[in-house]
Amino acid sequence: MKRRCPKCGAEWEIKGPVGFREECPECAAFMHTCTNCVYYEPPTRSCRIATTDPVPDRQSVNFCEEFEFNTGEAPAGGKSAAPKAAAPKAAAPKAAASPRSADPKLTAEEARRRFEGLFRDPKK
Repeated sequence: MKRRCPKCGAEWEIKGPVGFREECPECAAFMHTCTNCVYYEPPTRSCRIATTDPVPDRQSVNFCEEFEFNTGEAPAGGKSAAPKAAAPKAAAPKAAASPRSADPKLTAEEARRRFEGLFRDPKK
């Protein structure tokens, strides 16, 4: 299968999947990177597969086992990425605020009381 380096544009033939440390034969750029993967979404700079581990540098080599080289075609292997989010719905009208929510100090005090209640000895 023909591959094209997204960095320099060089083409080369490769059999099988792209290895973790595979480099472009022309510019030595790593090919196994998020930005070269079919599941990478440039607008959000994230992966469409929610179960993958976070990668700090999307342009650096990574060891993701879900990686499929982006050839401009649909992903192979029948793996489906998470569906894209639907357009946001109109916000529902907000309910009237309760008197307690207007005072953050009371809310914090109530939260603290409930938190401490979790650790009290029920025998006392």
